[in-house]
Amino acid sequence: MSATTLSLPRTNILVPYLVIGAVALRLLAYAIAGEAWGGLAAAMCHFDCDWYVRIATEGYGADTEWADFGATPHWAFFPLYPLLLRALSWALPLPVRLEGVLLSSLCLIGFLLVGLAYLRATRGVVRFPLWLGAVLLLPNTHFFAALYTEALFALLATACLLALRRDRPHLAAGLAALASATRPTGIVLTFIIAGTLLPRAWAAPNRSRALADALLPIAFAPLGLSAFMLAQYLELGDALAFSHVQMHWGRHWQGPFAVFINGLAAWDWAALAGPMAQASASYDAAWGLLGLIVAGVLAWRRYFAEAVLLAVCVLLPASTGHDSLPRFVATNPAFLFAAYGLLARLQRLAPALLLGGAALHLIMLYAWMSGAGGVF
Repeated sequence: MSATTLSLPRTNILVPYLVIGAVALRLLAYAIAGEAWGGLAAAMCHFDCDWYVRIATEGYGADTEWADFGATPHWAFFPLYPLLLRALSWALPLPVRLEGVLLSSLCLIGFLLVGLAYLRATRGVVRFPLWLGAVLLLPNTHFFAALYTEALFALLATACLLALRRDRPHLAAGLAALASATRPTGIVLTFIIAGTLLPRAWAAPNRSRALADALLPIAFAPLGLSAFMLAQYLELGDALAFSHVQMHWGRHWQGPFAVFINGLAAWDWAALAGPMAQASASYDAAWGLLGLIVAGVLAWRRYFAEAVLLAVCVLLPASTGHDSLPRFVATNPAFLFAAYGLLARLQRLAPALLLGGAALHLIMLYAWMSGAGGVF
C-alpha cells in the first residue's frame, strides 16, 4: 500500500506517535534551518511574537515605552496564549521564546489528532499521510510552530466543531469560550453553536424545554471574550480597546470588499520579487479571495459550519486591512480540511501537489526566519 493511499484504522494506537514524530522531525528541520538566524527560538520569533513574550512575562500594561502610546497596544493581543505560555514557563526552565515554540508545537499535535477525528466524523475514511502533508507541508503552515496563536486557535476551533458533531454542546461551548479568549474571530464559534442548536431545539417534540436547554451553551460560548472586555474596561475604561488600538498600526474600517478591490487594483506583485520588506496588497487580497472561494465550496458541499468559520475569519480581519490574510487563510482549520479533501480526490496528483506545496513552504519559511514580513 502506497503512502498516498494509506488509511489508518480508527483504533490504530500508532497514530499519536506518528503525529508526534512528524511534528518533531519538522521542528528539527526548522532548528537546523534556523541556525543561520541565531537558533530555532530566534528564527521563529518575529513581529507579534515579541508582544506575546512581553505579555506572558510582564503582563498587560507593563510595557510603557511603545512609541507614544504606552502600554495600550498590548490589548490588541488576546490573553489565553500568553497565559498558557506563562504557565509553561513555570514548569520548564527554558528561554521563553523556545517555550513558545514548544507550546505552539504541542497545540499543533493536538490539532492534527483532533482534526483527524473530525475528518473521520465528517468525511469517513481518512488518508492519514495526506492529512499530515496538508498541515505540515503547505505554505504558511510554519506559523503553527511560531510564537503565535495559530495552532492554539486551530485546535480549539476544531475541537469545538467535533464536540458539536458528537452532540456535546456544553463541551463545545467551553471550547468556544477558550477560542474567544484566543482571538477575536473566536466569537464566530458562538454563532455556529447557536446555528446548530437552535434549529434542533425548534424541531424537538418539547420545543420549550429544548430551547431552554440550548440557551446555556449559547450564552457560555462567548465568555472568554466577555471576560477580556471586562478586564479592558476595568483597566482602561474601554471594553473594546482590543479593537480601538488597531489604529496604532494604521488599521481602520474600510470594509472587506473595498480591501479586496483596492488590493487587486494595486497590482503590486513585483514587491514579492524584492527583499519582501514591504507587503504586497495584491498578494494579500488574493489569499483573502482564495479563502472566500474555498468557503463557498465548503458551503456548496454542505459543510456549513466550516464555511462560516473560514468566511468570518477572512472577512472580519479584512474589514480593516489586508495585513496577515495569507496566514489567517492558510492556517484556518476549515481551509486545511478543504486542502486535504482536494488532495484525497486527486490521489495520483497528490505527491506532486505536496511537493510543490513543500517548495513554497520552504520559501515562506526562509522569508519568515530572515525577518522579511511582506508575504505574511
